Amino acid sequence: MSTTTLAFALCLLCAAISLALPLNSPLLQAYDYIVVGGGTAGLTVANRLSEDPSVNILVLEAGPADHGEDFITVPGMIGNGIGTIYDWNLSTTAQTSMDGKPRDIPQGHGLGGGSLINGMLWSRGEIDDWENIAELGNPGWTWSQMLPYFERSERYWELASEELSATYSIETNTSVHGSVGPVNVSFSDWFWPTSQFLFSALNELGVPTAFDSNDGQIAGASYLPLSLDPIDASRSTARRAYYDSIAARPNLWVATEQYVTQILFDGSSANPNALVSTSDKVPSGGEGSSPGVPGGMFGQTIVSASDYVARRTRRSVPVLQKWWDGVKGLARRQNMAVGATTIRANGVVFAADAGSPREIVTATREVIIAAGAFHSPQLLLLSGIGPAAALQTLKIPVNIDLPGVGSNLHDHGQVWAWYPYNDSAIVTPMDFITNSSFSANAWTDYQGNRTGPLTSTAYDGVAFPALAFISNGSTAITDAASTQTATQYLANNTDGSVGLGFAQQLRMLTQALSDPTRAAYEIINGNDGALTVANMRPLSRGSVVLASPQPFDPPPINPRYGSNPIDAQVLLAALRFNQQLIATDSLSQLDPTQMFPPPAASDDEILQYIAASMQTEYHPAGTCAMMPLALGGVVSPDLLVYGTENLRVVDSSTIPMLPAAHLQAVVLLTFYDSTLGRGYHTRSKQRKPSDVVSVYVVFAPAYHDRGLAIR
Repeated sequence: MSTTTLAFALCLLCAAISLALPLNSPLLQAYDYIVVGGGTAGLTVANRLSEDPSVNILVLEAGPADHGEDFITVPGMIGNGIGTIYDWNLSTTAQTSMDGKPRDIPQGHGLGGGSLINGMLWSRGEIDDWENIAELGNPGWTWSQMLPYFERSERYWELASEELSATYSIETNTSVHGSVGPVNVSFSDWFWPTSQFLFSALNELGVPTAFDSNDGQIAGASYLPLSLDPIDASRSTARRAYYDSIAARPNLWVATEQYVTQILFDGSSANPNALVSTSDKVPSGGEGSSPGVPGGMFGQTIVSASDYVARRTRRSVPVLQKWWDGVKGLARRQNMAVGATTIRANGVVFAADAGSPREIVTATREVIIAAGAFHSPQLLLLSGIGPAAALQTLKIPVNIDLPGVGSNLHDHGQVWAWYPYNDSAIVTPMDFITNSSFSANAWTDYQGNRTGPLTSTAYDGVAFPALAFISNGSTAITDAASTQTATQYLANNTDGSVGLGFAQQLRMLTQALSDPTRAAYEIINGNDGALTVANMRPLSRGSVVLASPQPFDPPPINPRYGSNPIDAQVLLAALRFNQQLIATDSLSQLDPTQMFPPPAASDDEILQYIAASMQTEYHPAGTCAMMPLALGGVVSPDLLVYGTENLRVVDSSTIPMLPAAHLQAVVLLTFYDSTLGRGYHTRSKQRKPSDVVSVYVVFAPAYHDRGLAIR
């Protein structure tokens, strides 16, 4: 490189640094795009939108920015972020189909969202999972159509050691992996020895070992890769992948600890409770009147949302949409079915907390909600989009009667099972607790040269068995599912359109449970004798609603775990299969003791254990479902909220039916790359969809160079 070229490059770098916007910089009055939520999906969207220097983007995140705490960055400390400030610390309502008790339901609360506190496991689901999602009225979402966007977003690292690859039967189908994406995906060089015993036991009972768990054929046993940076052996979060490396972009504003209370629309009524702090009294003036809003961030007082919009200095720019051929007619027809006209989002209201002044900021192009499966439907409801009767009961002005908002909540319900290994010669994660020298040596290895057990998680080997492999009673389970009516186990107040949508899901789920090549559940191997089982094909459906019109009141979350009895029957079969596993020649070598559920438990007693133990696998989805309006959908295949011109939802709430997968790869890699990046709309008249891809390919190596990725 010549001296002149190097000097020019340094000048460009200095210019970029001088224009960089630190977190929580003073805000503008208006932005082209406002992204609500700086989690996994929100930061992905902001990263890609800000590639266009002609637009300004604001991200509003309710949680704080992390400080690189060990419990976030060190893989061996996963789970320790739950219950901290980086967790919303939510709970469900009483689970009446279980033991009548609520469940804790952790959700990421910070810049990076769930990627700060999740288990780091990386999987995409099965080919047929994506075919089913497309079949639910979503052309363009098949496996083959999604695969390029999975690939583009990951930087996949094969195991450096061929010996380790051979020892642990880890093979890579390089044709389905990316090499220049922002998210580091890799394997640790540390493997817990107990996983090999489990895999041998599974093979003894006819469960195969999967070739590459991310090639669309996940059924079987496999080592899942992790969202792990192999250079410094640390967690690869959405913040590190999608924000830190591009934080110098001068067109990207990120504000943390700012909670969005409402979306505002042109010519529509606002929820007065979301416009004022709890220290202010909502003035009289009729339903939907807009009180005075303190404008501290902008140094002015906004009399009303509509007045603010009229006074804003930046002209509203119409959203330019280039509808994909298979979506254009469908989306238009469905939006027209909501009402004669569509409404346009023009901004958001936000505040630091319930007692703080409300601020308003305008969006001239789009508002994009990425607040997660619980808070995205809550925000829509607070903004007058949802079931009209429920909104009217809370005196929230109805902007769009959209019955599916908050419905279709489902999760991979899991049940912990423990068979502690008594072979003291085998190393397990329990040694961190019971063996002080092991723990001390592990920290020395990690801090000194980034090696050892802390470079991995406790869950390096898992399995996704098909129902036919594990139970002679699988036919009875699937026969019972096939005879159900769609509404038989739904909540009594479920809207008819939501019931029609679930009828389609029920058919697909029953087929998946019947298929010997598709995963029915997951065995989450804790490598200490814990063989937790999680249902990959849940039939139970719940909801997220409002407790009040006050935005800072947590929404009642009711997954209705076990409300469909098929779910418990699948988990019963899974726990019975665990008993067969620990009795195999392979696992018997570890001398396991059956503790939970008890060894002599009857089927009824195990069902009682399931009722007392079932909880979240941290994969809630479906509450703003991407399905046709007639099937209870909330967003179209381009993630546009029905009845709106420019309001999108881009997180796990839009997944209509969960794939057999851990969700971070699905959320991180899919929702922006597969919609905005695929050319559903353009960001300027001149830009073509192909240009978006070209920009990414040209700049990805620079943005995500190994050195730049390390914080």
